Amino acid sequence: MRAVLLPALLLAGLASNAAAQQVYGPVAIKNKINGVPISVSATSSHSVKTDGDKIVITARILADLIDLQKKFSTIVSAFAPPAQRCAIRGGNGQEPVAVLQSGSLWPRDNQLVMSLNGYIDVWSCTSGPKKSAIRWKKKKIAFLKMKVPVIRTWRKVTKKRDGVQSFHGSLHVYLVENRNAVIAVKPAHPNIKLEGDESVVTDKSLRVAEAKMSQKASTALQLAIDPTKLKQALPEELQKLNMTVVSTRFRDLGGHAIAEINLGAQVEEDPVVQLLHETAARSSN
Repeated sequence: MRAVLLPALLLAGLASNAAAQQVYGPVAIKNKINGVPISVSATSSHSVKTDGDKIVITARILADLIDLQKKFSTIVSAFAPPAQRCAIRGGNGQEPVAVLQSGSLWPRDNQLVMSLNGYIDVWSCTSGPKKSAIRWKKKKIAFLKMKVPVIRTWRKVTKKRDGVQSFHGSLHVYLVENRNAVIAVKPAHPNIKLEGDESVVTDKSLRVAEAKMSQKASTALQLAIDPTKLKQALPEELQKLNMTVVSTRFRDLGGHAIAEINLGAQVEEDPVVQLLHETAARSSN
């Protein structure tokens, strides 16, 4: 396959002073986050050179996230609160429900800063005594379907709303490569400030709510920066190579949040590619 795919790539790169950067794109990559359509404009550049009997390919993808920035407030406000209260309770029997109402997204150095606004809905959840009963369930035994008794156990949970408290805050996120060589969004600890004179949110409930907010916001950003889809910004020949992530980061370009992903690959040079390389060298001389 390399003999078919790589010669054309090398002819464009090696015949024009070897390691010159070749630019491809921009490519509009479409996605939906919380039902909101997002378009990421991605451009790539690459260079191809030989090193001994190896072909060394480097590529860089720059993804412009300005459309995500413009629609970020709509996206975070579309997160639906859980339908069931008291599904996940803390040790104090409280379940804080973090509801995001608005937000903004801005680049700062090698990170993105999310500004978030919303409220925390606090519920007390008290479990009653355990109850059991026999229920009849259809089950297939051999070739017959018959009803068999099954014991069901449950507890009645009493729910009470303790109060609501507004908040504002920020969340810093980084673009990283995790241990599985997968590009991921890594959030720092959120900085959340409760509003109002009296607090109905305990410190423990606030930490739970912060974790949920961080997870929601990071998920939205991760969907926009889908590495599989960002590969569309590469030429078709490079999309078929197993390129590894060398480095990745966020950047600020005139207020536009940019996701930068640097890739690399090495493949063995075959006779066809070697001939092209020699031809390109003679042409340059």
